[in-house]
Amino acid sequence: MSRIETRELVMKFLYQSTFRTDDIMDSIFEFKQDNPDIVDDFEYFFTVVTGIINDREGVDKQFADYLKNWKVERLPILDRIILEIAVYEIVFINDIPTSVSINEAVKLAKKYGSDNASSYINGVLSSFEKRL
Repeated sequence: MSRIETRELVMKFLYQSTFRTDDIMDSIFEFKQDNPDIVDDFEYFFTVVTGIINDREGVDKQFADYLKNWKVERLPILDRIILEIAVYEIVFINDIPTSVSINEAVKLAKKYGSDNASSYINGVLSSFEKRL
């Protein structure tokens, strides 16, 4: 399984988790059973999922200042999740180049995001990157 496919599964898991109340570890175990190919990149999946869920507010604060005319809580759910994944990678995962995180976020936004999400997400992440 490629990293972009794993990112897509991270996004899907985080989206599902916004509507579920069961234990996160139980949900991860169930998700892993339903997606056996994730085993190849499970460390990345687990790190990003638990990192975002355990500190969603902190991750969101990283990019909140770059949302033009928006607040984090008003963003469409998938757009917010895509931003969270990219920002988490940029800040906490050193072996992924920032440009890769941004490009992959834009790809996910084109595929799953709201109208104009890809250009908006690209702008937010580019502004965030400049701060680094």
